[in-house]
Amino acid sequence: MKLFFYRMRKGWKTAIPFLTGILLLLFQVSVQAQVTDIRVGSGTARVRIVLDLDQPAAFKDTSNNGIISLEIGTGAKKALQRSLSDATVAGVSLEKSGNKTSRLQVSLKKAAQHKVIVLKKPDRIVVDIYRIQIIKTSKDLGNGLTYTFWQDDMNGLPIRLYALSLSPDSGYRLMPFSGAISSNGRGRLAKAVAVNGARAAVNACYFDTDGWVIGNCKWNGSFFGVDSTPRSAFVIDKDGRASVQKDLAYRGTATLPGGRILTIKGLNRQRITNDLVLFNRNYAGSTRTNEYGREVKVRQGRAVEVSAKGNMPLDSDSLVLSGHGVNADALARVRRGDRVAIDQTLGSRLADEARLVVGGGPLLVENGQVNVRSREENMAPDIAYGRAPRTGIGVTADGTVLLMVVDGRSQYSAGMTLKEFAQYLKRFGAVSAVNFDGGGSSEMVLDGRIMNRPSDGGERPVSIGLGIFRK
Repeated sequence: MKLFFYRMRKGWKTAIPFLTGILLLLFQVSVQAQVTDIRVGSGTARVRIVLDLDQPAAFKDTSNNGIISLEIGTGAKKALQRSLSDATVAGVSLEKSGNKTSRLQVSLKKAAQHKVIVLKKPDRIVVDIYRIQIIKTSKDLGNGLTYTFWQDDMNGLPIRLYALSLSPDSGYRLMPFSGAISSNGRGRLAKAVAVNGARAAVNACYFDTDGWVIGNCKWNGSFFGVDSTPRSAFVIDKDGRASVQKDLAYRGTATLPGGRILTIKGLNRQRITNDLVLFNRNYAGSTRTNEYGREVKVRQGRAVEVSAKGNMPLDSDSLVLSGHGVNADALARVRRGDRVAIDQTLGSRLADEARLVVGGGPLLVENGQVNVRSREENMAPDIAYGRAPRTGIGVTADGTVLLMVVDGRSQYSAGMTLKEFAQYLKRFGAVSAVNFDGGGSSEMVLDGRIMNRPSDGGERPVSIGLGIFRK
């Protein structure tokens, strides 16, 4: 008998913790989640309503007829209301709707999209009400070309972006052209697109006020402009493969009779003191220089014309060396028929042999990861910092090329930082990407129409466009 009671006593000692756990579990299940507070925040692009909970709760969205309504598995000991002075939201209320449910109602002054988010630690139900519609539409334009418009909420800011996707086997090719159409200079992109016969285009390289191209830009071996600062560029190699290459820097030399080597200081731009500039047919019909210098026309490695008059004619088969000061003195020794070797390199065999190079900067995406190299590429502060309209280009893993323009500096679109721009290019699938000129220059033209809203209120004349042409 004593042994029996001892075993019973021992059994109860073992059972008590187990029974206590069952009772605690039943107590927890029976305790209903409660809304402890309602918080409302108003921003430029959205209104955010936050329900603070003391534990997780399920919900069902029953919104209709201009009223946002959520049935929530929470208690509501008393009605909670919040009013606010807002152009979109009139008021917010929470009241009991059943024995174990409550209803959140948001009355609207105008139709608006919303999204419900469940957050933990601490537990919350968040309702975001957007002032602008979130729209993402894509249109197949045929032959491997797709256009996308995206109006989005970017961390509480409205943004609008425009993208052209060009598949690697499309019926189109990419080619740069001058904004001034037939010569170096600046012009309106829409007109240049129409005259050149492109189906679509975006602005590309940087430039100064007289149209001097700042950035390495060439097509089929002929340069439009160059940059000696190591920066990134979009490249299509000799086999037609697209990529983004970093640290491309132009270096040009002219080897004269007797072995003297001169450094080319610029290409297709105004000649200045003690300068040596190389000109080609992309610049204009002539060098547009004065008589205070010396010029040598080179064809197939030989000097075919020498002049001290300036303004030497340019043609598609020749290059012209134009020197001032000490460089003019060096060119004065060159005679017609002399050998003159002109060497140009971007410091990369792939880029030197490429059919297309369009420079910009900085690099935005590398190996599928955001990597903004503003400091490494010595970008100016007005490019590197702050939100602005942006233009850029990316390449996806399968070789699809993305041309993207983002509006900015307006109530419709806040613009993007370079990091934000890189993140959106990545969301489109870019594994590599580079920034082009932005600000008031950012523009996209498609089928004769300007698709975005340039921030100057109209087209800003640009120096280089990158066009999509039918093969």
